[in-house]
Amino acid sequence: MKTKKMLNVYTGLWAAVAVAYGLWMAIFMSWDQYPYIIPTQADMLLPAEEFIAKFDGMLYEPLYPNATVYWLWVIASTALLFCYALLIRKILFARTLTKAVTAFCVINLIAGCAFITWYGFLSFPEQFGNILTDVTASMLGLRYPWYFKLWGVLASLSIFTNTLYMYRKNNYRGKAGVIVTSLGCAAIYITVNVPSAGLELIMTPRCLGHWATALIFAFLGAAGVIIFLFHKCKQKDKKYIIATVVFIAVLLIMLVLLVFVGKSAFIENLPMWVAYALLFIINFTSFFDKKPESGKIKEKNTVGVK
Repeated sequence: MKTKKMLNVYTGLWAAVAVAYGLWMAIFMSWDQYPYIIPTQADMLLPAEEFIAKFDGMLYEPLYPNATVYWLWVIASTALLFCYALLIRKILFARTLTKAVTAFCVINLIAGCAFITWYGFLSFPEQFGNILTDVTASMLGLRYPWYFKLWGVLASLSIFTNTLYMYRKNNYRGKAGVIVTSLGCAAIYITVNVPSAGLELIMTPRCLGHWATALIFAFLGAAGVIIFLFHKCKQKDKKYIIATVVFIAVLLIMLVLLVFVGKSAFIENLPMWVAYALLFIINFTSFFDKKPESGKIKEKNTVGVK
């Protein structure tokens, strides 16, 4: 009964998230929303002063050529959010972790890591500064808007499914962890629909929405992993204690870099790379697994999480 109740809670949460997102896209955003800036090849060759002058006053090319394209994206992304509840059922509440589920999780983990790495080093006009210290994932979205959307979807999906897999593999039943991970991974869907779009949008509702949801994804996504790591630290597992210290240290390093160096796709990717590496090691290797005591046979996990 408790298992069914929690499954209903998680399903209700994701249904509410999907409905809220769909309404936000239908009402607050319009199909011809604030368009994306797409510099031409000739623009990239202009001197910095001329490029900035033209950038501030240039004509904008809309991402969506017509309403049909926009509504197809709205329907597809909203439907995908509804599917997150199904993923909870298949990973946390299924009787066993099947080979298909394991393959799905490891494939999207590798795909997510590979894509955000490739995306973070895409070319961009030099007038925007050093790609390692100045160009953010959102700024790249001005030049590559659909890649930016895919970046958000893959990052969200890979972190979400593999955090759940980590919980299930270790028989962890942390409700708080599932909820914060869900909220964090849902938030990025707002971020990718409202990318950075120039200084004229600073402190506007769209800009604040972009910043807020990006931070929610970063902190709540990390929180879902940290909650589990803290649980393991209470069991005085030395490997998990070291992993926790390293993961938190990377997050602190990222904050220091953001303050003293500035935001960039490279800096934004640092905690993602570490999270991917940690999730891969925990989920798909035996490095963190406890060895069964001598004379005892390790029981196979076939009980659904409650």
